[in-house]
Amino acid sequence: MGVSMTLAASRKRRDKFAPTSGAAEYFNAVAEVYASRYDEDSPGGWALRVRRQRVLEALEVPPGRMLDVGCGPGLMAGDLIDKGWEFWGVDASPRMITECHKQFGSTQGAHFSTGSITSLDFPDEFFDAVICMGVIDRIQADELAIQEMSRVVKRHGILLISFANLLSPYAAWKNFFFYPAVGLLRPVYYGVAGRRPPPSLPLSFARLYTARSAAALMAKYGAEVSDVDYFYFNVFLSPLDELLPGWTLRLTQKLERLRCSKLKWLAVGFVLKAEKR
Repeated sequence: MGVSMTLAASRKRRDKFAPTSGAAEYFNAVAEVYASRYDEDSPGGWALRVRRQRVLEALEVPPGRMLDVGCGPGLMAGDLIDKGWEFWGVDASPRMITECHKQFGSTQGAHFSTGSITSLDFPDEFFDAVICMGVIDRIQADELAIQEMSRVVKRHGILLISFANLLSPYAAWKNFFFYPAVGLLRPVYYGVAGRRPPPSLPLSFARLYTARSAAALMAKYGAEVSDVDYFYFNVFLSPLDELLPGWTLRLTQKLERLRCSKLKWLAVGFVLKAEKR
């Protein structure tokens, strides 16, 4: 009865702060090719791969029930199922979930559904671990999202969430200067060229965090941070990183060693590992 009531209450929640329809349209449009971006020999591909690696390294705990919030095409599922986890993936994009079913539809221990990060359709304390990569900085209701993820993880369970780093010169430049400029010029360029613009994420401001502010946000909802791991050290400010992709990739790979140094704050992102108290 308690579980049923919890599920009913969860279904009644409404997410007025869900990702924009433009974001959903973008991820629907790129769903079939998104997985291939992880294999690209590019700065963006490296960023995705190294973030995934940081999350996998932090999951050195006995396997159980795992939830991936914003799972995309299920790129974490294979590794985690192989490690013994029973895997649930949730994403706001229906086509991303379709890709998950194509890849893992017949895999035992794999479950996928569309859903909202701020209204997770699961009972309290259902999961042993929850991961969330590349999502929290793109929604308005970050506190509600953290609260929901904390709600569905068991006491002493693990939360692994990636954040965009406010202290990173690259992240700050791209968020507050480059993206606004591109947002203004993009319609003009394609209008003059007489071409239809390709799908792109809405270029709105992302939420950037320091490790301290992110840890305080998680502590507010009962998750105590035990580790911070930084990743992706890009110092080529856009558009230089796109004009010089080879140089950018080689340098960012070499600079990854900074994650254990006093210059770790230069990283574009970081992963917080927290335990629910």
